[in-house]
Amino acid sequence: MKTIVINGRFLLHRITGVERYAREIISELDQIIKPGDVIMAVPPEVKDIPKYQNIKVFKVGKLHNRLWEHISFPWYVFKNRGVSLNLCNVAPLPSQGIVCIHDVKVKATPQYFSKKFLLWYNILFKNAAKRAKKIITVSEFSKSEIVKYYHVNPDRICVIPNAWQHYERIEYDENALKKYGLQKDQYFFSMCSLEPNKNFKWIAEVAKRNPDQMFTVAGSINRTVFANGLGFECPANMKLLGYVSDEEAKTLMRDCKAFLFPTFYEGFGIPPLEAISAGAKCVVVSDKDVMHEIFGDSVVYIDPNKYEMPELIDLSAKSREEILLKYSWKKSAKELYQLLKISGDGSTLT
Repeated sequence: MKTIVINGRFLLHRITGVERYAREIISELDQIIKPGDVIMAVPPEVKDIPKYQNIKVFKVGKLHNRLWEHISFPWYVFKNRGVSLNLCNVAPLPSQGIVCIHDVKVKATPQYFSKKFLLWYNILFKNAAKRAKKIITVSEFSKSEIVKYYHVNPDRICVIPNAWQHYERIEYDENALKKYGLQKDQYFFSMCSLEPNKNFKWIAEVAKRNPDQMFTVAGSINRTVFANGLGFECPANMKLLGYVSDEEAKTLMRDCKAFLFPTFYEGFGIPPLEAISAGAKCVVVSDKDVMHEIFGDSVVYIDPNKYEMPELIDLSAKSREEILLKYSWKKSAKELYQLLKISGDGSTLT
């Protein structure tokens, strides 16, 4: 018999899309497995450990962070005759097990990354492509990219998508607009990072061309780093809000004129889905294959290389419902459960 051992290193990191995926899908998986089917190993420095009903969590080894992931964790998996489940792109080199590769932007857009970062992740992904028992990814587009760049047999890749139900746990903050000096339906909103891949420049350039409109961007952004690092300035009608709470973000999504997501490359793209669930009237995304796969005809598409304001079309109630019904953490957890092939005696992949 083999036990599934979850790689819990992601609990050391702030929650971005990758960590959100791991947290939510494990939480739902916990509801449908039997005790002993799945356990989680975490580094000794993890302080905030989620509470599960059926998944036992163990602090393992004395090493930390990356060394823990590539030495302590695989040794623990080996000792327990287990199969590792790695949901955040990285799997230990000696014990591949099951690996979720969310995207392959290191191959598709290498110009955005340092040589050191590219070298490391290409080693990790090549190792997973060759040795992993199964590979998970979050969209058919991402699956095709893994096949394209790493020549993986498509039969070894299972698509288990992201979802949005974590936003149901977040309340609205009705003071958010007043706090940031905004008026309902009178501003565009985006949640971006400094990653060049997120195409923050598109928002700045469109703002310059539309001085009568207000553009707002949430995220922990250093204005000096932004201007010097990416080579352009924010116009006066563009507000960098810095960090906003989940409650504020949900409210800003609901009350904006349109939510903007002009990314160059994604494996899935959770923020537009969160915006739809929050009640955004209109969602604008890049005209990319993955965006069409996820959102179909429910959103407005733009060329991320052309700084033109699109014609805004409000999201219909029917389209909103169809999108939200399409994706579910519970449904994704059931698909993961089937992939693990857990039987009544706790046995799993051979």
